Amino acid sequence: MKQIPLFGVVHTPEMEAVALEVLRSGRIASGDYVGKFEKGLGEIVGNPHVVTTHDMTNAVFLALHLAGVRAGDEVLTTAFSCMATNSAIAHAGATPVWVDVRPRSVEMDVDDAAQKITARTKAIIMYHVAGYPGPARKMAELCKARGIAFIEDCDNALCATQDGAHVGQYSDFSIYSFYPNRQINCTEGGALVCKSADMATKARQLRRFGIDGSGFRTPQGEINPLADIPEIGWAYTMNNLCAALGAAQLALVQEKIEKARANVRRLGARLDDVNGIQPILAADGAMPAYWVMLCLAENRDTLLQNLKDQGISASILHHRNDTYSGFHAARMDPGSETTWLQDHIIALPCGWWLSDADVDAIGNACARAAAEAATLSLPGKV
Repeated sequence: MKQIPLFGVVHTPEMEAVALEVLRSGRIASGDYVGKFEKGLGEIVGNPHVVTTHDMTNAVFLALHLAGVRAGDEVLTTAFSCMATNSAIAHAGATPVWVDVRPRSVEMDVDDAAQKITARTKAIIMYHVAGYPGPARKMAELCKARGIAFIEDCDNALCATQDGAHVGQYSDFSIYSFYPNRQINCTEGGALVCKSADMATKARQLRRFGIDGSGFRTPQGEINPLADIPEIGWAYTMNNLCAALGAAQLALVQEKIEKARANVRRLGARLDDVNGIQPILAADGAMPAYWVMLCLAENRDTLLQNLKDQGISASILHHRNDTYSGFHAARMDPGSETTWLQDHIIALPCGWWLSDADVDAIGNACARAAAEAATLSLPGKV
């Protein structure tokens, strides 16, 4: 039985060549590729103020810190998310306040967020789930009106657009991930994209212990005894090897995302004839990057196991973070839309690594699984 994976990992001859080049150069920790990758990424997302980091959680933490989030503050976020995002809230000493999603959707509910803002709220994180753009423009308006920092988590939404603009354009900070299964594989890495050059400069200092690189060393290469570090930062830098791998993939990103979009169109057409499993539709004006294809299913657990038995690596994708006691935050109401979503969501493979035959096999497997699970059609369109 052929196994069809949920995720693929980019691996090209260009990546092998540049990795060997960096290893032979000895410039592994720092080097020119960090700046090259940041510049190229800025051209893709339409913002030059890019600061790469060791991983995406570092980028989220820096965004929270720069937004003024400190111990005792509150950060609004969604529970259906990855710990790579929400763990940074705990590291900042803040408390997450769980915002619901819209009905039959993965989009953050802006109206629910507005009701949960308090005097302690310092920031809102909107996760564009699996590359499906959320209502960032509307959330940006709310945050501006209430004096709250807005952070867009675009960690698997590279090249996703909303109303023709790349996600991340509406917020004070946006976050990207270059974990192996993302649109760009740096083996590990993240990026913080800032609205202003001044904030990006501050982020660059904090990612390297708070050091201002322009005057930290003398012309002889020694540490300058007159240089001060007014705020101690962290070791959050992306190394030159990871950056080189990312830079080697920049020209390929759009092509791979378009392939995923084509796969979703093909699979969606097949699922139109399948009762009991319904694709989640993108919001009006949104063009997802499709890390996976999200669907809703009745008797989800039975259907999911059936797909796995057929060699399809479908998944629930995330588990509600509000169930983790370490956040010291109230759990969501059992009747919340997030609870319903957790019980019905299923993620299907759709990426660039799939052939048309693979996509057809996924669709046929879904039809068999739905029939065997005796699932019911969901009313209406999501």
